[in-house]
Amino acid sequence: MADCRISPDAQKIDLSFAKEIYALENGSSIKLCMNCGVCVVSCAAMAEMEYAPRRLFNLIKVGKKNEVLKSNTMWMCTSCCTCKARCPRGIPIIDVMHDLKKYCIDKGYVSFPQAEFYQAFWNEMQKFGRVYEGNLMKNYLLKKGLIYAIKKGLEMKDMGMDMVKHGRMPIMQMLPFVSPPKIKGMQSLSSIIAKAQSQQKEAK
Repeated sequence: MADCRISPDAQKIDLSFAKEIYALENGSSIKLCMNCGVCVVSCAAMAEMEYAPRRLFNLIKVGKKNEVLKSNTMWMCTSCCTCKARCPRGIPIIDVMHDLKKYCIDKGYVSFPQAEFYQAFWNEMQKFGRVYEGNLMKNYLLKKGLIYAIKKGLEMKDMGMDMVKHGRMPIMQMLPFVSPPKIKGMQSLSSIIAKAQSQQKEAK
């Protein structure tokens, strides 16, 4: 006869984390996952992920907050859309991954280099209205400190010089304390961003 006693090692499921994720723009679609595994066999970056998308969704459902937010799954997603196109339940998996990335950044889980790059990219867009490759890389590398930025810059010097030769990365953008010009209509863009952020807060 089976032993139905509760194990002393059993963990209580905390659903508050799952509810937070479900409240994200695409979070509720996680509930549709039926664990068929199509996303697993479709993902080109699966070998680099700690958890397959379907397993990550299961961890969310049972409230495993630390396991989810400390995993690299969402950061390894390349947004190739293959999983989204093949999912039989129509789950917008890459959109969920984007939501999870933003959630991680908002909660301070930014140990992965991709998180720092996302922040540097957004700051560039918000400040100048476009991305300047040289300025973006400068600010991204400086997030890890001046010594790291110099060391990494030297490692990438050959690629950097090729970009300079082809006009993709003006030298002036890479100099400290030098800011590139803002786009025309920056004020209008800032208003659009502010309105979108305001609507997002209201939706919550």
